[in-house]
Amino acid sequence: MTRALVTGASGHIGANLVRELLDRGYQVDALVRITSNLAGLDGLDVRLHHGDILDPLSLDKAMEGVEVLFHAAAVYVNWAADEADILDPAIVGTENVLRAAARHGVRRVVVTSSCNAVGFSDSAESPLDESHWNTELHLPYVRAKVEGERRAWALAKELGLDMVTVLPTGVLGPHDYKITPTTAYLRDAMAGQGPILPGMQNTVHVRDVAIGHVLAAERGRAGERYLLGSESIPHTRMASAIATVSGKSPSILNAPRWLLMAAAAVIETIAGFRGVEPALTTAMIRTAHGRHIYFDITKAREELGFAPRSTEETLADTWNWLVRIGQLSPNLA
Repeated sequence: MTRALVTGASGHIGANLVRELLDRGYQVDALVRITSNLAGLDGLDVRLHHGDILDPLSLDKAMEGVEVLFHAAAVYVNWAADEADILDPAIVGTENVLRAAARHGVRRVVVTSSCNAVGFSDSAESPLDESHWNTELHLPYVRAKVEGERRAWALAKELGLDMVTVLPTGVLGPHDYKITPTTAYLRDAMAGQGPILPGMQNTVHVRDVAIGHVLAAERGRAGERYLLGSESIPHTRMASAIATVSGKSPSILNAPRWLLMAAAAVIETIAGFRGVEPALTTAMIRTAHGRHIYFDITKAREELGFAPRSTEETLADTWNWLVRIGQLSPNLA
């Protein structure tokens, strides 16, 4: 029985990955922080290790006997009072994890990166693939994913690690207890309380992401990146799919860039005085406005056998999950 370690096992991707590994007969170890919400792991046959990727000494016990490492730990937020809270886990934490893997002779490493490390297209006619790297690092989360993955590749070469990276698009679906920014964006749209962005969209079911991680471990070519997404669709189809599951048609954020930048600047200033997270930042506008979340996932389909479900099925499962945990009210219409 293959022993696998999942860092960030209590998170949205991590909890679903643990389930997929157990279903496939793996023996699973889970690295979680002492403060982690473990609701996503309740009732699962896993061996828990309390540690922190920023504490190298806490990683050695978790790494003992591990054959396959899935490094999924990350801080997924768009803002922090101190950007180091986002950057350090991605860069320093990744280095700590990979050095521990090398010390313990882990034979295969799968690092969870993000489509943010690829970037977003300026054109609805030009999807991006794994050969592209994002150079617009306005948001600290985007910078963290780019610099974290680049550091991982440098270390894999230095340490001789057999490594692949996977780059999920907008991850949605069950076992998201913390409510990631991606889930929050769709939750608000489904509740009729938030707009969606114009342009091409790409979301992916979290269980497909979990499957993609395992396929990358078992079939991926060392040294390769794999985008894990579903079909890229126009915002009109996304809006229609949201309306079908929720009964509410989301608005489209069509305001001009200058107006959004001005509004974001005011919101940031007020939030700064109050010491709270701004709902909108200029970095968010610079990152997303006029861009398309448009990716070519041919490589994962052909090399891994990755076969994601439709956007409509993903949104339906996300709706059901959010209703189940009380984030949305049932549609009784």
